[in-house]
Amino acid sequence: MNRKVYIMIIVTLLQFSALSQPYTELSALKFQKYSSNENQTNEYSAAIFIPIKTKKNNYLIFGAGYNKLSLENSLNQPKISNLEALAIQLGRVINLNNDWNMTTILIQKISSDFQDFSKKDYQIGVVSFLTKQLNEHTKYKLGLFYNQEFWGPQIFPILGFDFILSDKLRFFGLLPRMINLEYKISKSGYLGFKFNMKRTSYRLAEQYAEGYVQEFKIDTQAYIDYYLNDKLTLFGSFGYALVRKYKIFETKDILAEDHLSGFNNQLMAHAGLAIRIRSD
Repeated sequence: MNRKVYIMIIVTLLQFSALSQPYTELSALKFQKYSSNENQTNEYSAAIFIPIKTKKNNYLIFGAGYNKLSLENSLNQPKISNLEALAIQLGRVINLNNDWNMTTILIQKISSDFQDFSKKDYQIGVVSFLTKQLNEHTKYKLGLFYNQEFWGPQIFPILGFDFILSDKLRFFGLLPRMINLEYKISKSGYLGFKFNMKRTSYRLAEQYAEGYVQEFKIDTQAYIDYYLNDKLTLFGSFGYALVRKYKIFETKDILAEDHLSGFNNQLMAHAGLAIRIRSD
């Protein structure tokens, strides 16, 4: 397989949150903190992603991820203080020709406060898209995302792009979820600015009438990535959550909808360690 085809396939082997980044993240440990006055949120996550080459330069995709939100208030601790999600991904990349490939990933997830478990904690989703390598400097992705959230189906089109503007400057994204501008400062270092959006839900325990928390956030970050070697990467960022909302639904008035309203727009910091394969 020529290098052009290899790079195009390997870059598409990503979990949904990173489908348009110029690298494949094979594993990662991350910590993110939001802080404002007496309210703070700690977010911990871990992920592993395994592509397996099959016949005709196609790939099977296996992945797993864990995420935990810990909500804290030094004056008045909320009743809902921990929200967690455990996800498994299974998918396939089919190489159509030198310029096109198709990726489909099935996502199965348990998302709740993890106080008790039932089939109501379960979510299922799928993302499918085509990737077009227009030339060595331009790439597009077009597809559809679906996930069965606790409020109902979440469906939206996705448009990915990756523009290599120069030897040092790159502009890439996955609309409507992420936009990123990256500048290479050295052989091992990258600076950048990114915009992220996320909307998801967590099922609550039986004592809260099995209602759910809806999370919606939009944040902006300045970041730095430093490669200790070809694959091992340290990364960090600092930014601000322009929009950050947690609303509670279907708890039969056991908890007010605005019970977590204090955890809103906040300063944020992010750090972690990852194993990555870059395409440049």
